[in-house]
Amino acid sequence: MKLTLRKHYLLTVVLLLIYSIVMIYALAYPPNPNRIIETWFLTLLLQHFCPRLWRGLMWLSAIIILLYHPTAALYGRPSFGIVASLLSTTVSEASEYIGAISWLTYATTLLLASIPLLIVRVSRTIATPRWHGYWGFLLVLILVVMTTQTARKGYTTGGFALRAQPIEFLADAYLQPQAYFAELAKLKADLAKPDNWQITSSHQLYRNYVLIIGESTRADYMHLYGFKYADTPFLDKYANIVMDNMLSAGPNTPISLLHGLTLSHGKSFSIQNNVITLAKKAGMDTVWLSNQGALGQYDTSISTIAHQANHVTFLKTTGYDFGERSFDHQLVAPLQKVLTQPMAASQSRLIVLHIMGSHPNPCDRLSQPPHHYVDNNNSNCYIDSIRQTDNLLSQIYAVLQSSGQSFSMLYFSDHGLSHDKNSYEKNSIVRSTSILRHNDHFYQNYHVPLVVINSDQSGQSRNKSQRSGLELLDGIAQWLGIRTPQLPYSEQFFSSVNSTQPQVLDFNQHLQPVSQLQSDPLPANLR
Repeated sequence: MKLTLRKHYLLTVVLLLIYSIVMIYALAYPPNPNRIIETWFLTLLLQHFCPRLWRGLMWLSAIIILLYHPTAALYGRPSFGIVASLLSTTVSEASEYIGAISWLTYATTLLLASIPLLIVRVSRTIATPRWHGYWGFLLVLILVVMTTQTARKGYTTGGFALRAQPIEFLADAYLQPQAYFAELAKLKADLAKPDNWQITSSHQLYRNYVLIIGESTRADYMHLYGFKYADTPFLDKYANIVMDNMLSAGPNTPISLLHGLTLSHGKSFSIQNNVITLAKKAGMDTVWLSNQGALGQYDTSISTIAHQANHVTFLKTTGYDFGERSFDHQLVAPLQKVLTQPMAASQSRLIVLHIMGSHPNPCDRLSQPPHHYVDNNNSNCYIDSIRQTDNLLSQIYAVLQSSGQSFSMLYFSDHGLSHDKNSYEKNSIVRSTSILRHNDHFYQNYHVPLVVINSDQSGQSRNKSQRSGLELLDGIAQWLGIRTPQLPYSEQFFSSVNSTQPQVLDFNQHLQPVSQLQSDPLPANLR
């Protein structure tokens, strides 16, 4: 009889394991072992010691699946982007969203939601054997240890340490809106800060200045900088000034641009004293066109600078990685529209285009499969994403030419990337799936392109002097013809004089000498 009871209860244990997997799948959380085990152990404990609470949790799980799985199937687990979209969705957009959900998704939702209820029904016919106290204590101890490890390793930034479903889902449903409103408040507070630029002179040579902020492009993957494949045909021909040894201020977008486009020089940045407020203080009209995110953990700070422009267009209204993909070439139409807008005869215009460029995953930046260069698809996509950016620059150049107005283009990338050393140098099977990633240890994480193209200039000059992105705003001010004592390196930026002991910022925003960076050369098959 005892054996039969144990066999029956074993069925309950297995069903609760199935429930754990179903919940994680239904709510689109990553199905890692810790999440499955934590959900399983928590339901085992509740089913044995608090059966009423357990039944309530199972009913709640079914309701959550019914309400959220259609969204999870399209957009994933609860996130900042989903919250931002939900709070900014119109009635027509909501109806379009409902219409986009297939009947198969609705059928799957009903099937998944029925599983917790079926488990409750089956468990009523199965007696629960008596547990020794140490079994319950052991399960609780394992849950505490796993939750503590999760918190200690920092996996819970913006999330919840206990990854048992539906507890983690409910925590995210509470925490993500809190994060959204906090970011919104931060954006509004930053926008309210006045700048304190002191302009001593301002003289623009061109009608339109177009600043193109690239993304994740390391210079040595560009033919313009010696790469073996011809992935920059436009820049090869039209680049007038090429900075050969330009280094980004930091190893990722927020650090690099916040210190490169604001008054910083490696110290605490003043977000109100930025490239847009500088141009406006000098009397220029300002425009920001972006294919990056408008609001999010990695986007709001840059968006703060963008929203200080006179005219702002974002292709993405939430985070850079949320919702339907948009491509950089979609910025060309807004640019054409901007160039038709009237402007005083004595005034010039600064237009900033912030593109996705070669942002990881580079395959997501392409609208078609990449060409084959090497036996590594990520590398192939990366090379073609650079080719695509070069093509975008040619489109921008053509649009500016057709406007009949004088112009100057300045293109740079916010930072580079490095190869995954743990896999790229191994066997060919592992190497074929290796990726380029963010890092702060290598020179190539910081070595980026910086190119100027002028409408009234021909020929190409290469500047070998080394520059840190901590001096970038000085260089942009020089390019724009703006003088201020707050940017003392302006006149030096495009000169042949090297910066004195250039430094860059690591992930902790600590300064490190460029001379101490390691080297991450191109793989042998790309040299």
